[in-house]
Amino acid sequence: MPTSFMTKLTTARMRKKRRFRRMMMEGEDRMSELPDEILVSILSRLTLGEAVRTSVLSKRWRYVWTCIPALNFDAKEELFHFYTSCKDEYKYSKWVSGVLAQHRGPNVDEFRVCFELDKASSSHIDRWIEFALSNRVHSIDLSLYDFLTPSPRKCYRLRHRVLGMGLKNSSSNIFVGFKSLKTLSLKAVKVDDEAIEYFLSNCPLLERLCLHFIFALRNLKVVGRSLLLRHLEVVKCCKVKTIEICDTNLISFTYGGKKLKMMLLKNAPKLVEVSIDPDWSTIGRARAVFLMLSCCLSQLQILRLEIFHWKLEGLRKYMFPELKNLKEIVLTVERMCNYSLLGFLVMIKNWPNLQRFVLQIIYTGSHCHDKLRAPRANMREAARYCHPCLKVVEIAGYCNTCDFELFKQIIENVVILEKIIIDTRSPKRDSDSDSDSESEDDYKELQSDEEQQLRTLVSPGVELVIL
Repeated sequence: MPTSFMTKLTTARMRKKRRFRRMMMEGEDRMSELPDEILVSILSRLTLGEAVRTSVLSKRWRYVWTCIPALNFDAKEELFHFYTSCKDEYKYSKWVSGVLAQHRGPNVDEFRVCFELDKASSSHIDRWIEFALSNRVHSIDLSLYDFLTPSPRKCYRLRHRVLGMGLKNSSSNIFVGFKSLKTLSLKAVKVDDEAIEYFLSNCPLLERLCLHFIFALRNLKVVGRSLLLRHLEVVKCCKVKTIEICDTNLISFTYGGKKLKMMLLKNAPKLVEVSIDPDWSTIGRARAVFLMLSCCLSQLQILRLEIFHWKLEGLRKYMFPELKNLKEIVLTVERMCNYSLLGFLVMIKNWPNLQRFVLQIIYTGSHCHDKLRAPRANMREAARYCHPCLKVVEIAGYCNTCDFELFKQIIENVVILEKIIIDTRSPKRDSDSDSDSESEDDYKELQSDEEQQLRTLVSPGVELVIL
């Protein structure tokens, strides 16, 4: 190849590289010339860690991140090394406090702390809450526990003075923050009845309240048309005894925990979504739940319910009430030895407009590989009932030999079925030991062998998804 040609080729390549570099530099300059509002809007779409790292790009970018309105301090997403260094609370607190000290934005839309912190970090957490409220925060999320259940003795206590309770000067920055708060989520925080009532009374825009592992809560009252509250969650608050919900604008309500001494639900015309997951639910407990929900049964559209320790006789004697507007139900049930789940399929006949049916099967022991017995009455009733509106069915924890008859009845009797999802994984399966691993492999092999048999039963217009 001639030398002159090689020289020209090399020169062309060098020109192309210089032109590319110049274009990149021009592009950077053009972006840096954008107004601060636009740059902050761009950084707001990144995680907090990514936004902070843009400070090294140039002098123009050094402090742009300090104006972002969303402060999400999630250690699992941003700083994994916290979890690899014995959950160093000091490093995490220093990181959060350092970011807040540099923040220059006019307000804070979201403030989220997600790390296992206890009462030893009370002084830091107090200052963080005061910072958020003084910056007209819209959403506060304090998730102060890890994967295990937090200890009530070590939990951080939200003191009244931090909220300004008892202060006469209502023009302080803390009170201004209450006026803009729309979402409040407290997890593993000691907060009493009076403080929750204070939030409800002084946050006129509050729409969502989530309380998880609130050990100081005893009696919760959500009362009054003046409240804008739309969504309420009370989960694992083991000391709570009574919940009173009256004359409210609630749309969704979730309760998970022990049996309450009293749950009063009255005059909630907008309530359409309810999730009740009491510990160790029974058929009898389910009846009590429907009695408590009697004022809104006719308007329910989405229902989630757990039923454990059920018996065949209980299913035959008790049918769920008629719910004419119900569109979706999620039933979490326990796999009882030698008991078929066909009885739950029969129950849906009282929900004529149901469109989505989700059955989550919990295994409390080893897998059953023997065919389960079903009462002939349930078999006959399931065989002759055709549901007119059901479109989507999902079975989680499906067992190849246990639930084949259930699958068959669904395929044959659901008139306009569009999709059926079969998930062979149990929602709560523990397979840590070697023996469990072996049984898990056998279980998957059986499911693989049966897949063709399942597909042959499905009509061409029905989508079958096997997970």
